[in-house]
Formats: sequence, structure tokens, C-alpha cells
Amino acid sequence: MTPRAQVLAAAFAFVGRIAAAPQADCSTLRGAQAPDDPRLREWLRRLVHEVARKEGVDPIALEALGMVETELRPMVGRACEIGPFQVMPAWAEVFRLDSVAQLWDPRINAIAAARIYKAGWQRWDPRFAKAGRNRTLQAAGWRGRSLDRETFAALAYNWGRAPRQFARASDLREVAIPASSASYAVRFSRALREGRQRAATLAQRGRG
Repeated sequence: MTPRAQVLAAAFAFVGRIAAAPQADCSTLRGAQAPDDPRLREWLRRLVHEVARKEGVDPIALEALGMVETELRPMVGRACEIGPFQVMPAWAEVFRLDSVAQLWDPRINAIAAARIYKAGWQRWDPRFAKAGRNRTLQAAGWRGRSLDRETFAALAYNWGRAPRQFARASDLREVAIPASSASYAVRFSRALREGRQRAATLAQRGRG
């Protein structure tokens, strides 16, 4: 079965299963909706990079987001988050999709993620770099002296209140970031760093 066929099969299965589930309750459906296939992950990775370039987002950052969310696998979350980027069903209306099921299309899923991520990126203020000393972030394992813009956008992707809370804070060390979101930011930063190192290694091999 081709990677695209795997995703489509997962989509059809999801639609049938969610129709029988209680409203807004996907706890019985949560988890991977396709086998852990390296070919599928590589196919999705290439698709994600293509979408990122078209949407004006760093391809490696968008890939890192997908790796943190699901390791780039078609999944369903407990709150019915959909696809490799765990996009909430409510975004279907925001993006004027005909149905929530369209978020299972891997390209649409990646486009939605890129636009949500980009919205966080655009709300960056250089002052937010001081959040690198935030107590919750450091407790989660953050070791940098400052917060970078890419990680802030990822934090906003996971915790939508981040831009407003940061903007209102007089002391960014004290912003009450949810512990799970702080951990998410740390994992994203690690995935981004690893992705950039991998890209640099591949580029060196290409020049060799």
C-alpha cells in the first residue's frame, strides 16, 4: 500500500468510527490510525517541507512541530485532534472546510498547522526572549538564556493563550505556562535542533 493510500484508509476508518462515538469524545479512538511505516513518515516529511515553503514557514520548524505532536503519524487525540499535527476539529470552520474529515487530508492538515504556527510567529515581540528564564520553562528542562522565536511560535501552537499572556506580563519569569506546554516547548526545541543538524549533515554529503 502506498503512503497516500495508507493515509486515505486511515481517514475513511476514522470517519466511520467517529460517527459511532459520543459527541466530542474520541477517547476510544485515540492513537495511531496507520502502521508505523518509515516510508509513510518520509512521504509526510517531504509533503510537510513542500507545504511549509508555500506557506512561508521554516520547513524544518514545521517538521519539528509534527515530530513533537505525533512523530509525523496519522493520529487521533483524546479531544479529537486530527492527523500528524493534531489539529483541533474547530479549525475546520475557521478554515472554511466543508467537513472536519477534510483535516485528515495530509496536505490540508499540514497547511492548517503551518498557518496556526505562523500566526504565533507573527505575534512575537523581541521582549519575549526573556521568557527563557521563565521558572516553569526551566523546570521543564529549558537551558537557554533566551527563548527563540521558533519555540515561542510552537508554544503558542500548543498553548493558544501564550501571546496574550506574554504581552500582558511585566515579568516573563513569572508567566504561568502550563507544565505540559513548557515540556512541549522543550521537546520542540530539541526536535528543531536535531532537524537542523540532520539537514546540515545531508548538505555536507551533497557537496562531498
